[in-house]
Amino acid sequence: MKKNIVITGVSSGIGRDALRLLHHKGYHIYGSVRKEADAKSLTEAYPKGFTPLIFDVQDQEAVTKAAKIVFDSCDRIDALINNAGIAVPGPLQCVSEADFEKQMDVNLKSVRRITNTFLPLLGAAPDFKGAPGRIINISSISGLFNAPFNGVYSISKHALESMTDVYRRELRRYGIKVMAIEPGPIKTKIWGKNLNSMKPFADTDYNDILQKANQMIENTEKKALPVTRTSTVILKCITKKHPKTRYIVHKNTFIFKIVANYLPDKLVDWFIYRSLSKGNRHRPV
Repeated sequence: MKKNIVITGVSSGIGRDALRLLHHKGYHIYGSVRKEADAKSLTEAYPKGFTPLIFDVQDQEAVTKAAKIVFDSCDRIDALINNAGIAVPGPLQCVSEADFEKQMDVNLKSVRRITNTFLPLLGAAPDFKGAPGRIINISSISGLFNAPFNGVYSISKHALESMTDVYRRELRRYGIKVMAIEPGPIKTKIWGKNLNSMKPFADTDYNDILQKANQMIENTEKKALPVTRTSTVILKCITKKHPKTRYIVHKNTFIFKIVANYLPDKLVDWFIYRSLSKGNRHRPV
C-alpha cells in the first residue's frame, strides 16, 4: 500500500530536508510551496513520489483547492507535518498590529485550518478504514522559552504547543497521534534572512541592544545543528509505535530544560539581560 505524507513549506529548510529523507524512505510526499518556480524545481528533483501543492497557508481557498488533489489521489495519509512558518522579530511594543496578526495567522491559525482540512484522511471520519495517521507540528524551543525581541514568534509557538495538546487529547478517540518537535537553532536560510531584521526599530529605546543583533545571529548560526537532525526526529515520530508527545532538538537539551523549567524566573531574567548587554549571544541557551 502506498504511504502518503503531507508537508507544508517544503521549498527550503526543515521542510525541504524532511521531503528528502521521507521520499528516500519510500513515502509519497504532497508538499506545499507558494511559488510555481519552487514546484517546478522540486518536481524536477523528485520526478516520482512527489506531488507539489501550490498555496499560501493564509489562503484557505487555495488550501482547499490543493487538498482536493490529495483527496482525489488517496484515501488516507500517514502523516500531516505542519512545518510552514515565519518569524517576526522586534520588541513586542514596537511590532505593528499587522505584523503581529500575520505571525499568528501563519504560525497558528493556518495550522488549525490545514489540520482540519486533512483530518478526514488522517482518520477522523466515520467511514475511515485503515490505521489512523499522525500529526506532527514543527514548533520551536521558543514555544517553551521566551527570548526578548523574539516575542511575537514565541507567543505563536507557545500557542502552537497548546494547540498540539488540545488536538492530541481530542483526537485520541480516533487513534490519531499528535506531537510537537521543538528545534533550537538549526542551520537553514532563516539566519541569512534575519540579518539586519532589527533595522526598522533603530529609532526605538531598544536600539542600543538591537544594533548588536547581527553579531548575535551570526554567533548563534555557528552553533546551529544540521537540519538533518530535525528530519531524523520527524521520521521517528512517523515510524515509532509509541512516540513521545514532544521532542526537543537542541545542542544542549539538558541545560535548556534546566533553564526553561527549573531556574527561578528572576535569575533567568538577569542572565538574559547580561547576555544581551554583552552582545555575544542571541539567547542564553
